[in-house]
Amino acid sequence: MKALPLNIVVSPLVSYALQENKAVVALESTVITHGLPYPQNLKIWRELEELVFSVGAVPASIIVLEGIAHIGLDNEQIQRLATALKENQPFKKLGSRDLALACVKRYSGGTTVSATMSLARQAGIEVFATGGIGGVHRDWERTLDISSDLTALSRIPMAVVCAGCKAILDVSATLEYLETMAVPVLGWQTDRFPLFYTHDSPYPVERLDAPEEFRRFWRQHLDLEGKGVLIANPIPKEHSLPAEKMETAIQAAISVAREQGIKGKSLTPFLLDFLAHHTEGASVEANLALLRNNVLLAAKLAQSLQ
Repeated sequence: MKALPLNIVVSPLVSYALQENKAVVALESTVITHGLPYPQNLKIWRELEELVFSVGAVPASIIVLEGIAHIGLDNEQIQRLATALKENQPFKKLGSRDLALACVKRYSGGTTVSATMSLARQAGIEVFATGGIGGVHRDWERTLDISSDLTALSRIPMAVVCAGCKAILDVSATLEYLETMAVPVLGWQTDRFPLFYTHDSPYPVERLDAPEEFRRFWRQHLDLEGKGVLIANPIPKEHSLPAEKMETAIQAAISVAREQGIKGKSLTPFLLDFLAHHTEGASVEANLALLRNNVLLAAKLAQSLQ
């Protein structure tokens, strides 16, 4: 592992795993800081880490605490995080562009996909699990609201396991943008790009069917100087929500957001919270189910690289 900037700290467990060429999976932290209330956020975070351990890999949860970016947390940092969450201390939502200022200003914040990828790559981690990536927002022609997650995928060599892009986005435009940026989008054991809450969609993708196939593809991709790769892992069918029902709820959420002038970083949290209330919690349960599913797959893929 290369020398890291002073404001980036790798936990002893993650450092050891990387030095010994063991499987490591990066996990983002906005699900902890912005996605769920306390104590549910702490509970699901611990559950996700245990899922990674359960298949013999090492989790590297990534978060910024008082200006220090942590790649993996030791017991002291876990206690600090638990206390901050319990006391409802403010956490910023940090993209890759926000990291330097967060270090200088000593902010604490949850890392989005782009920030997590940036920090994970500094440590040499190759596989990252998240729920869904950001992408091209609806009405992008008017707002130019396009997530930096897509730019990160085009620049950072990392395999990102997700359940597609968030369903509130313009899925077709997001896939077009990824194609323009030369980012491979591969379905895991599926020929269709999943729609986050929904298992299936009309959007075709190439597929991978086994960890060994992924390993061979990933090594070839890096040999050809490729960067990020999106592994689209459908939500388990038993947790999938009807696409028509979710689209109706999403349209209602977008309409309310426009009326209230909500945009920028505040838009996605607002829309997801609206969906949670509109579906009486079904969207939250689906979100957690797909997150667990992605973490397990990421751990297996990381194992295949060792």
